[in-house]
Amino acid sequence: MRISTTQIFQTGIDQIQRGQTELNRTSLQMGRGERILSPSDDPSGATQVNQFERIIQATKQYQRNIDNTQPRLQQEESALQSGTDLLQRARELVVAGNNDSQTNETRSYLAGELRQLREGMFDIANTKDPNGEYLFAGTKSLQQPFQQDGTGAVRYEGAEGTGSVREVAISANRKIPVGDTGARVFMDIPENDGRVGAEVTNREAGSRLVVEQTGVNDSAALTDQTYTITLEDLGGGEIGYVVEDEGGTTVADGPYVSGEAITFDGRSITLSGTPEVGDEVVSRPAENKSVFETLDAIIAALEEGGASGNSRANLATASNTALADLDAVLGNFSDIRAEVGSRLKAFDQQKDLNEDRLVDLNSAVSEIRDLDYAEAISRFNQQQVALQAAQQTYTQVNRLSLFDFL
Repeated sequence: MRISTTQIFQTGIDQIQRGQTELNRTSLQMGRGERILSPSDDPSGATQVNQFERIIQATKQYQRNIDNTQPRLQQEESALQSGTDLLQRARELVVAGNNDSQTNETRSYLAGELRQLREGMFDIANTKDPNGEYLFAGTKSLQQPFQQDGTGAVRYEGAEGTGSVREVAISANRKIPVGDTGARVFMDIPENDGRVGAEVTNREAGSRLVVEQTGVNDSAALTDQTYTITLEDLGGGEIGYVVEDEGGTTVADGPYVSGEAITFDGRSITLSGTPEVGDEVVSRPAENKSVFETLDAIIAALEEGGASGNSRANLATASNTALADLDAVLGNFSDIRAEVGSRLKAFDQQKDLNEDRLVDLNSAVSEIRDLDYAEAISRFNQQQVALQAAQQTYTQVNRLSLFDFL
């Protein structure tokens, strides 16, 4: 086999270049602290690293989602707490206003304070977050959700229905609502106990009939009909009652006794005071009321005063109704606050889980990609020796020539 001088030189150069390439690669690995510098170094490992890094980036985004939305839920909880404090004060004023020691003048003062509380509730309903978005507007967060018309009536103009509240992903399989609509919080609140309601629809002159309480005593027998209780003359100065359904059929009757419950078809209504023949009370399924309607009703009753028999009875009935409805609003606030608290707790728990997962994922990536420095230093030294040997060999071979023997 013939070996040319050119071939000998080229082989030496190739060995030196290959040695320099390997040494440079090891040096770069040591500088970056990574074993895999390109997918060709370890195709399988590079694929795993890419998959883990995608999961890591997604998990970090979930963490950012939590960090960005958690303050909004905390602000909502604070707003609901402020609303609860306001309603507790309103309840105290209603109780005070129904006291016989009050005069029409003092009741007007109480009504004035209730108006201020109502305005405070209106401001709470239109609360903005630090980004200038309305807390209770749903997905229409840039539009003021609550408006008042010329008569002072409040209407809700925020988002409603399915998809009305934005949700944020806190993991690959979990989304959390980042708020509640104003309709749910302030407007669509079932009155009384959420099942039945009652009101005096006809009051004869001189009547002091008061609706003290209405509720359900047998949920299995409860119907969704509307009933009318009419006070009638039983003779001998005694007054009785007749309960009729929507078709005019009598379902219950008896003598009227102040403070004694009238029961029929699963319902229980307690009337008190001195009625007049012809007084009528309607018992119906509960309707939804807004907190503003509840406050407006008791404000109007307090401003009307309670000097005469009729107005005093109206005020007593309005006070009892307002107390029941305020309790319903407070219960609604409490339920929503509990949900908000559960969401905040879910944020905290998921944040901890995400942090643990990031540690595990980064550890897995490190095991695949990171460099074993002890092995790399040993290899670097070995490659240095090999490169030096190649360079020295090339130098010696470079001196060989047939002309030296001529």
